[in-house]
Amino acid sequence: MVRKILVVAALVLLAGCATNRAEVNILPPGNSQTPAPSNGKKVYISTVDDRVFHIKPSSFDIPSLKYDEIDDKSITERAIARKRNNYNMAIGDVLLPKGRTVSELVADAVATAYRQAGYEVVSTPSARDVREVNVQIIEFWSWSTTEGVLDKMLQNKSYLQIKTHDAPAYSVKTLVNEKVKVATDTDWKRVTEAGLEAITQETLKQL
Repeated sequence: MVRKILVVAALVLLAGCATNRAEVNILPPGNSQTPAPSNGKKVYISTVDDRVFHIKPSSFDIPSLKYDEIDDKSITERAIARKRNNYNMAIGDVLLPKGRTVSELVADAVATAYRQAGYEVVSTPSARDVREVNVQIIEFWSWSTTEGVLDKMLQNKSYLQIKTHDAPAYSVKTLVNEKVKVATDTDWKRVTEAGLEAITQETLKQL
C-alpha cells in the first residue's frame, strides 16, 4: 500500500513539473499508402497560418501562449501545444524547433494526400500547367486535460479550408486523442504526428 501511494505521488509530481518550454521535432506523415497512378496533373501547395492565439482561452483547444508572445510570429508559427498540470493550469508550451513551422508541416500533410491521389506536387507555382492549392490553417493544436488522478487525455485537432481556382473549396476537420499517465515530449510528438496523418487521410477523401 505504501509503495502504491509513493508511485501515485511520484506521478502527480511529474505531471506538475516541466514548467518550461519544450521543443519537439515533428515528422511529416509518410506515404503509408501506395501512390495512385499519375493523373497527369501538377499542384503547388501554399499555406497560410491564420490561427488566433489567446493568453487565457475559454477552452483548452484554443491556441494559447503567455503575454505578448501571442503576437510574436516567430513563436506562434512554431507553437503546437500547451502543457497543463493536474489542475489544468498552464505550465508551459510546446514548440517546433527553430526553422520549422506549422505551415510547413500542414503543407507536407496535404501534399502527401495529393501524391497518394496521383498528383505531382511541385516546389514552385511558376511551373507549367500547375494548379495552386491554397491551404488556410484555421485550427491546428494539441492540448491536454486531466482525466482522474493518474490519467491525461492528449488531443489534437485541425480545421483547414482548401481552395483552388478551378474547383469548389472544401474543408478538412480532424480530431485524434490518446490517454497517457504523464504527458512527455514523446507523447506530444506522437499525438501531433497522428493529427498530421489524419489531415492526410481526410484530404485524400476529398480528392
